[in-house]
Amino acid sequence: MMSNVSQPQTDASQSLPADAAWDGFTRSLWSHTAPPSEFYPAAPNTLNVEVAIVGAGFAGLSAAITLLERGVGVAVLESRQPGFGASGRNGGQVNPFTKHEPDALRAMFGEQVGQGIVDLTISSGDRVFDLIRRHSIDCDPVRTGFLQGTDKPAGAVTLRRRCEAWARAGAKATWLDADAIRQYSGSAQFRCGWLLGSGGTVHPLKYVRGLARVVTSLGGAIHGDSPALTLQANGGRWTITTPLGVVNARRVILATNAYTTDLWPGLRQTVVPLYSLQVATNPLASDVGAQILAGGQSMTDALRLVHYFRRDAEGRFVIGERGPFRDIPHESDTHRVIGVARKMYPALASVEFPYRWSGKVAMTTDHMPHFHRLAPGLSAILGFNGRGVAMATTLGQVLAVACLDDTAVPTQFPVTPMHPIRMHSLNMVGVAAMIAYYRVLDQIA
Repeated sequence: MMSNVSQPQTDASQSLPADAAWDGFTRSLWSHTAPPSEFYPAAPNTLNVEVAIVGAGFAGLSAAITLLERGVGVAVLESRQPGFGASGRNGGQVNPFTKHEPDALRAMFGEQVGQGIVDLTISSGDRVFDLIRRHSIDCDPVRTGFLQGTDKPAGAVTLRRRCEAWARAGAKATWLDADAIRQYSGSAQFRCGWLLGSGGTVHPLKYVRGLARVVTSLGGAIHGDSPALTLQANGGRWTITTPLGVVNARRVILATNAYTTDLWPGLRQTVVPLYSLQVATNPLASDVGAQILAGGQSMTDALRLVHYFRRDAEGRFVIGERGPFRDIPHESDTHRVIGVARKMYPALASVEFPYRWSGKVAMTTDHMPHFHRLAPGLSAILGFNGRGVAMATTLGQVLAVACLDDTAVPTQFPVTPMHPIRMHSLNMVGVAAMIAYYRVLDQIA
């Protein structure tokens, strides 16, 4: 049983500390268009709980809901407030597919586990929208599909193969010729592409805050402003220290993704945190908006450094790309991505982009999320590689069930050993150089 369960207090002013990192969060479109958030107070001096979850993003909150629905007591610790990290800053695209195609996944993990990953991936969009429906989460959900387009012959070959591979696996994948992709996208730039009908969009910050409200409504505790400072095994249980006290738990889930610290040695070094930069317009005039993604689909191009874009519920145009390594982008950082938007959609030529923000994305060397059993009673999930809305929600559910039994390996997703990336700090320099190289190749193409 859980003691000292705290409930959120409605006080938006308390949830916005005026430091540089949080200021980067408040610059986003999502923080400007979400209603005031509940404020979740810090963890008390002593808290005893069955499962402690570190990280109040999609994965941690989804895991908490799954556990609470099974009657397991949960407390979620968040260093800031729910949605501060990638879950509150991302593009809000629900993309139920992976970088690897189904045949490749079966080759990588074996037929049974690989097929489990394929099935889990295809169902990930359903899981997101089912959560929204079951708990009446107000997050502007739209499910009209995900588009990917290209204007290059090589890109056409890649996208057709991708479309056909996911269609064979049972996904709602449809090939689009030039006329069809132009009709869906509203842009003459793309010569072909594909539509994944199970995709969609959400307001990511409303979604993650909605998940947090579900956790507390089910009797769980969320404690903001409670960074986990230390983690130690203690007589068959785990003890987490926070700035105000300690949390004692039988089991612990680490769900901090790109914002992972050195709480568990080596875990931070298993992912490379990259920054994704986004910009957004004000609501578009009706004549302009009618020309751009009029069906409500989200979309990406097929470049090495992909651009992802969509409209929000009020008709704003939002576009993102790989950004510079800083939390608050400079105005000069946005010139390139705004230029890309205006090239795709000439009607945006005189439209301003008043919103600009960025956040971290956790990338892995194999482009797959990683599920680790770090020690008896201690599990971690991280590395969503830009597919966080769908896959973090889904794998949070999978991990929640698996964490209750140290001996059971879930059949739908593999448990892998933790392998820190060698020379991690130098790897970051190499990634920055690779990004610059890919950008040049994309410009040449």
